[in-house]
Amino acid sequence: MDTVPANLGASVEDLQNSSTLFLKSRQVTDADCAAIAPYLKKNTNLRQLFIGYNDFSDEGARHLCEALSGIEGGSLELVGFRHCKLGNGAADAVAELIKRSKTIVEVGIDENEIFDAGAESLAAALPEATSLRHLYIGENKITAQGESKLSAAAPSSMKVYFTR
Repeated sequence: MDTVPANLGASVEDLQNSSTLFLKSRQVTDADCAAIAPYLKKNTNLRQLFIGYNDFSDEGARHLCEALSGIEGGSLELVGFRHCKLGNGAADAVAELIKRSKTIVEVGIDENEIFDAGAESLAAALPEATSLRHLYIGENKITAQGESKLSAAAPSSMKVYFTR
């Protein structure tokens, strides 16, 4: 029988079928992300994933982003990774996700540990992120130069937020 980590407070059915998943503040680790990724990949109904305020880092973000970008015919609109332990590797994974997605309109990766290298990866992805309208990336370790690159790369239809 398929199971998910108990701390998530969600079932396999929830992960595979829910349109909105609130997994905030559940002490989600990198291992938990790896465990739930296969279920999320099957969820074509998923529109919003709130999984911020958790303990996962770049590895967990990579698992989640790969799963989310692999949803066939999905309609994911919002991903919230606020206040986790994400660094430049997570920024790279999010960059790939937003480039591939034709439906994501909002991503929150603020209050993490992303530096200018991660900001540069995201900036390179922004022109290809055709559906993205809102990127929340404040309270990271990004310098004014990194912020400038993100702002300059954002198409006119997109807003990059450095504060909430």
